[in-house]
Amino acid sequence: MGARSALLALGVAGALLLAGCGASEPEPTGEETTTPVAVSQPVALEGFDAIAADGTRETEALDAAPAIFEVERAGGSWPNADWDALALAEPRLVAYLVRVEFEGQVALFEVRADGVPHNLYAYHKAFDSGSIIWTPAEDARGGSVGAQSAGEVRSVSAVESVMRDAFPEDPLTVSIAGYRVAYVADGVQPLVIEVAPDGSVISVSM
Repeated sequence: MGARSALLALGVAGALLLAGCGASEPEPTGEETTTPVAVSQPVALEGFDAIAADGTRETEALDAAPAIFEVERAGGSWPNADWDALALAEPRLVAYLVRVEFEGQVALFEVRADGVPHNLYAYHKAFDSGSIIWTPAEDARGGSVGAQSAGEVRSVSAVESVMRDAFPEDPLTVSIAGYRVAYVADGVQPLVIEVAPDGSVISVSM
């Protein structure tokens, strides 16, 4: 066999050897491989503590909640909701919505069971007068009523106190804009219903 033929033969043998190595099964390592399983994240329920409904309007907001609940369940807006678990929960009052009128503008705040005022939907942030969202009074949606019950009075007083720190000499009007009611069940995203003082629905979220 010539030198050229010998080189060709070695090349073919090397290629076959490499091909065989590529097709071989991997050596067992002694460790089993598993497919990662998605773990559902826990639902944070901080800030959903119940507030005692000690006034007529709070009671009316709670009484309105079951009908709103059934409309939402039938409407299919929340296909991933655990309606069976939520249906076993009693609706609870979880926050007062407070309205401030100041120099022709309106801003909304919330006070939950801990009694601490926050900018609306900013429960996990400290109150900050610099981040208040003001809306011209003529464009503001919804009405408000004067505080009557003990819970309403506490909430209005709490908001007025922090506003006075920021605007000590300015005329302010502080009133109740609504009530936040929630269906809360362990491990389930709550259904949150906001009801105006006249019993109409402000919003529903989950």
